[in-house]
Amino acid sequence: MSTLLRWQIAAPFIVFPLLFLAATVGGGYILWSLVDDPAWRALTLFMCLMYVICLGIGISIGIDRGLDSFPWRRMLTVVVFLVLSLGVHWVREMIQTAPSAASSWM
Repeated sequence: MSTLLRWQIAAPFIVFPLLFLAATVGGGYILWSLVDDPAWRALTLFMCLMYVICLGIGISIGIDRGLDSFPWRRMLTVVVFLVLSLGVHWVREMIQTAPSAASSWM
C-alpha cells in the first residue's frame, strides 16, 4: 500500500477524533470550575482518553509501512471508540443536568 493511500485512509480517522478531543478539552476547561461533580470530571477525563486512543490508532494507520491490505480492524476500532465516547458524553450530560439530591428536598 502506498504512503499517499495510507494517509488518505487515515485522514478522517485522525480529523474526527481530533475535533472531538478539542471540543471535549475546550468544554472541560470552560466548565471545570462550574461543575463540581466528580463523576462529571471523571467522565470528561475518560472521554479525553478515548479520543487520544482513537487519534493514536488513526495516526498508526498512516505511519505503519507494513500495511499490505486495507486496515479494517483499526478503522472499526476507531469507529467503535467514537460511538462509545458519544454514549459516555450522553451519560455525562445526564449527570450535569440532573438535579442534585439536596435541592430536591427543598
